[in-house]
Amino acid sequence: PVIVGANDRCDRVAQQLRARGWDIRAIRSPTVPEGTARLRISIHADHSTVILAEVAAAVAELLDDNR
Repeated sequence: PVIVGANDRCDRVAQQLRARGWDIRAIRSPTVPEGTARLRISIHADHSTVILAEVAAAVAELLDDNR
């Protein structure tokens, strides 16, 4: 997982990632402790290094945009 922190920030980032076509979910409290909301990213053996780099860049960009 990628720890994001606040539930609302995590929801925003997950929604923006889904709008870009990535199936990445927000996991929020009470499922995880308050202040530790996270993005659940599942990596599979058939994901290419290009795909992994693209999703990493998208996550980094959106986390930076949603500070």
